[in-house]
Amino acid sequence: MSPKTKSRLILLAILLICLVPILLAQWLWSRGEIQGGNSYGKLIAQPAIERDAQWRLLAHDPAGCSAQVQTLAQSAIQLQTAQGKERDRIRSVAACDRRLPQQFALGLYLIDPHGNAVIFYPPEQLAQIEGRQKVIREIGKILKNNRGLG
Repeated sequence: MSPKTKSRLILLAILLICLVPILLAQWLWSRGEIQGGNSYGKLIAQPAIERDAQWRLLAHDPAGCSAQVQTLAQSAIQLQTAQGKERDRIRSVAACDRRLPQQFALGLYLIDPHGNAVIFYPPEQLAQIEGRQKVIREIGKILKNNRGLG
């Protein structure tokens, strides 16, 4: 085999090594076999309120300040405290005096420092201890994976 042919085969092998993973990923994606991660809360991504320097756990009831908002606000405080050393990056608030978009239902919202609602937890998910533990872990993962924010 001539040196020129050998060089071309090496170049072709390098090209194939680079292209095969991309083509395989595209093929799997087009067949729908790749699924996203599982979230305990409902993932949303829409603007909610003004920017802030911290993450926020926002208790909201479209009807205004109700007993349910107070219960959710207490849960938000507990969830914030449960974050351990990350608790200073997050703040819990009740949205009694804030105007949120109409599609925001009764529940607890995790808001990023840009003011976007990231994830929603209805009161039913926070009612049991197991649900709260899942929420604590999920919020912890979100904060850990987004160290650059807040």
